Amino acid sequence: MKHFIHLWALGVVRHRWLVLALSMAVAGLALVAAQNIGYNNSNESYFVEGDPNLAAFNELLERFGDVEYLSIGVQAPDTHTDVFNAETLSVIERLTQFLQNRPEVTQVRSLTKYEYTHAEGPVLATDDLIEDRQDPNAIAEARERIGGEAMAIGSLITDDLQHTRVVARVDYQPGKSDNKMSLMAAVRGFIEQEQFAEQGHPLRLSGQPVFTEQFEVLTKRDQRWIHPTMAGIMLVILFISFRSMAGVLMPWAVIGTGILWVSGLQGLLGWPHSVVESALVPALIIIGIGISVHVLVEFYHFRARELSPKAAAAAAVEHLWTPAFYTALTTAAGFLALGVTELVPVRQFAWLGAIGAMTLFFLAMTLLPALLSFVSAFSPRTQRVVDRGMIARLTLAVPAFTRRWSRPLTLAGAALLALSLALIPQLTVDSNFITYFKEDNPTRADLEYFDQTYNGIQNIDFVIDSGEEGGIHEPAFLQRVEQLQSWLEAQPETGAVNSLIDFHKEINQSLHYEDPQWHQLPDTRPMAAQFLLLYDNTGADEDLTDMKDFYERYLRVSVPIQNMPASQTDQLLERVEQHLAQHYPEMSVDMTGSLVMYNAQDAYINQGMARSFLIALGIIGISFILLFRSIKYGLIALIPSIVPILMTGALLVLLDIHLNLGTMIVGAMTMGIAVDDAIHVMNRYLLARRHGSSTHEAITRAMTESGRAVIFTSLVLVSGFSVMLLGSFIPYIYTGLFAATIMALALVGDLIFLPALLYWVDGRRAEGPLSEHPLTTPEVNRS
Repeated sequence: MKHFIHLWALGVVRHRWLVLALSMAVAGLALVAAQNIGYNNSNESYFVEGDPNLAAFNELLERFGDVEYLSIGVQAPDTHTDVFNAETLSVIERLTQFLQNRPEVTQVRSLTKYEYTHAEGPVLATDDLIEDRQDPNAIAEARERIGGEAMAIGSLITDDLQHTRVVARVDYQPGKSDNKMSLMAAVRGFIEQEQFAEQGHPLRLSGQPVFTEQFEVLTKRDQRWIHPTMAGIMLVILFISFRSMAGVLMPWAVIGTGILWVSGLQGLLGWPHSVVESALVPALIIIGIGISVHVLVEFYHFRARELSPKAAAAAAVEHLWTPAFYTALTTAAGFLALGVTELVPVRQFAWLGAIGAMTLFFLAMTLLPALLSFVSAFSPRTQRVVDRGMIARLTLAVPAFTRRWSRPLTLAGAALLALSLALIPQLTVDSNFITYFKEDNPTRADLEYFDQTYNGIQNIDFVIDSGEEGGIHEPAFLQRVEQLQSWLEAQPETGAVNSLIDFHKEINQSLHYEDPQWHQLPDTRPMAAQFLLLYDNTGADEDLTDMKDFYERYLRVSVPIQNMPASQTDQLLERVEQHLAQHYPEMSVDMTGSLVMYNAQDAYINQGMARSFLIALGIIGISFILLFRSIKYGLIALIPSIVPILMTGALLVLLDIHLNLGTMIVGAMTMGIAVDDAIHVMNRYLLARRHGSSTHEAITRAMTESGRAVIFTSLVLVSGFSVMLLGSFIPYIYTGLFAATIMALALVGDLIFLPALLYWVDGRRAEGPLSEHPLTTPEVNRS
């Protein structure tokens, strides 16, 4: 192996022009392939093929067509008692006409488009609720009539007539967001152009198109400034660390090339951008900085020993190849552990992160030394910062401190570990869709408005099978659905429900001269079928296609649900399932829709969290044992790598913060990154011990040679992740917060607790050399 690494290092510096040319050529091809990457944050994109939740959702689409809606909320201005006034009705009509003319919209429901059903002699008729929006008498008649329209109250307009909404059914395109993005851009442009807010009619927006637009727009906006800001902070830290332009710029050659290569692969695979994948570039930047700083410190260390640039670059590769490989491997393991979840974007992120870690290792061992071999300048200022700067003085002071306080520090670490292990079982997986947005985000205010006004912003869709074509006309079946719908509406978490049941009752009452006693279901199957036929013959705008399937076998009942934490949603779904099993065992009912899909995602996160952590822990532990050729030292190095993650989890419990998709990703991802510095410190310690150094001498050498790079990289990691605190999404912010916390704790573990533990284990028993498997420092040519 040593011979292979030696040949690798010599080959890189001898053929440096070829290395540069090949790296740039691959980057150019990757840049072309990366142009194919789109965005996809649709619900179904999270589920693997064959998932029962995805199957139920696809059946909903197949049977009832478009299932996504855009809602625009309109409120009565302060100058009027309700929305029944000419000005507000004009706003509603303008919005209605605009949406009807949009190619992305397949149906619009609004107050100015609402049709009421009534009888004209023996004939059923549907007429506009408001015949003349400028006639005060017509408006007054509409106001009086709407009170008796059960299908409008609570869903289209509130009981007090203060709030109404325009609802657009949006053309559904699986796996694409282009139509929703174009619709939202047009809607926002129209609202701004018409100046509704300035006229006293501020509008509110909700629905899946809004969610999709906000995720994509905010993600792109964050990436436009967070990534450059992160890069700028890291440039400053690199300059302070090395006082060298080469030390500042060359890591970015590795990072930029690595990101291009990974993006090109992503484009070739056809994997889209997503909310999950938005953390990939920051992670690659941080990983790339970490490994590049180690190479730079090693390179300048050998330059200080008067080696030529080419020899110093080759020596840096020889010294670092093995520990760098294992750091990349453990980082990749942390990412790959996420692949056990049943969520597709998480799996894609896991593979891209793992490939990215190994790609950055490869580039740090080829492209970076090839570039460094051209750097002949080595100023006294750089040498002084590297050898005698503040960081160097700190690392020289660490061994004496940890030696003196090794026992108390070890006991303190054990106490923190015990406390963390006691609190970790109390961690819970929970999420709340509204709280994904920051409190000052207008979208959050709009979502809360719809949630409070209409008792829900997302639906549970119940698809009920009658068992045969035309079976939805069977009176016994309709009565059972009515009973179920009544029970669902009575639940405290639900809003107003409209289904075919309500249409049957409205038609029956209309045909009996608006007698409320006839607001009931038809009592024969031919009558039920005739009701729908009569309704179709009125030329009504409402086609009922989102309530029944073409063959009239399935009914759809959409139930609005209040926004609440996922744990409460899960309780509601369990209550519904139990009710169905106890009271409707003969009915075939599938629950699906956006809320069910989100809840399933949380369930998969909960199931995959422990598995991903244990898998990452197992792979990293085995890697440590193989690298250090010792079970004892492998486990010792693992402790300061794992404890920061456990402590951060305990901190979440104390702060009452729940795990979600973002925090689960942090746990597995940062585990792989957090262990990197422990590998370098322990590797240098064992290298010195196997060359005859005492415990104190070995720890001093480890701190001197690796401790500086550990501090440099940790500063970069903490500052880099901290930039994410300025993001737009709360899960994204938490990702930065928890990752920065873990990295800061890992630094303390590697500099303080790991040496203290080594002193406690080795210091009083083994001051002589370790004889097994001697590791040698590579001999280098100074020329």
